[in-house]
Amino acid sequence: MASTHGVYSKTLPLNNGTHIPAVGLGTWQGSSNPGDKDKLRDSIIHALHTGYRLIDTAQYYFVEPVVGEAVRASGIPRSEITVITKFWSEWHHDPAAALQNSLDALDLEYIDIFLMHWPCASTPDGKTYLGIEQSPTFVETWKKMEALVGDKCRAIGVSNFTQKTLDVLLAEATVVPVVNQVELHAFNPNLRLVPYCQERGIQVMSWSTMGGGAAYDSRAGEILTHPLFQRIAARHSCSTGVVSLSWAVQRGIIIIPKSSSLKRLDENIRLVTLDESEMDEINNAHQNICQLRIADGIKGLRGEVGGKKTILGWTVEDFGWEDAEGNWLT
Repeated sequence: MASTHGVYSKTLPLNNGTHIPAVGLGTWQGSSNPGDKDKLRDSIIHALHTGYRLIDTAQYYFVEPVVGEAVRASGIPRSEITVITKFWSEWHHDPAAALQNSLDALDLEYIDIFLMHWPCASTPDGKTYLGIEQSPTFVETWKKMEALVGDKCRAIGVSNFTQKTLDVLLAEATVVPVVNQVELHAFNPNLRLVPYCQERGIQVMSWSTMGGGAAYDSRAGEILTHPLFQRIAARHSCSTGVVSLSWAVQRGIIIIPKSSSLKRLDENIRLVTLDESEMDEINNAHQNICQLRIADGIKGLRGEVGGKKTILGWTVEDFGWEDAEGNWLT
């Protein structure tokens, strides 16, 4: 990777024999405003014309029709674009129906990678989240997903899994997930989880790489403003956001930054090369600046079960994020 600020087009191998771009575009925008959807469609088309070839979305984002429309309108051959989408917890009982929902919403002939958005299931009406041992477990759901791989669903993967949940899944799986999409940034670097996945042929994809969850935890904003990142950015004549993106990709991680700014879209696919000391500084930022998990601050995910704080009905120990003493495990 050279610090030429040219369009970054490296791909990474998937365990099914295909490849995936290292840099993609996220589409979560937290809004269903029609005007925002128009901007999103235009930004996806712009990104594809700029050189992006990976688009990540989800049923939970409520923008799959916009994503599909942009892919079709871009003029870029469908075969050159990797489209990823994810299904939410109420579909764990029937991922085949979830797949058809996404195909219909996207209005595309196939999905490249279909992800289980969280390991947690809910009742089919979506009103009650189920405990880690309740059926359908994520292993039961995965078994149904394995049957989906084919012409309409080229590959399957997971999101928000840890070593703990992957250990359980891989013990039963006949198809290894191609990717695991997780919250990953300088303040939650997943220094153990990333090599764990890579050693097992699972590519790691990061969300909130630039601390995009600052709306949920103000400390996340320091990933763009702290003197450490500003100093490295000045040295490479790039933005602090590009510093974090470059750090992740140099670790072999796929990135899917979202931006409504066309200028930033152009910047985010032009990465730089960080030296070993810079990589070390960012790897240690969770110890030297702060450690945080953005998911903890997302109100839509939070709840309480039996007096314990949960995310979608699971505790941090259920996820494998922390042990009983509160030590971080990923």
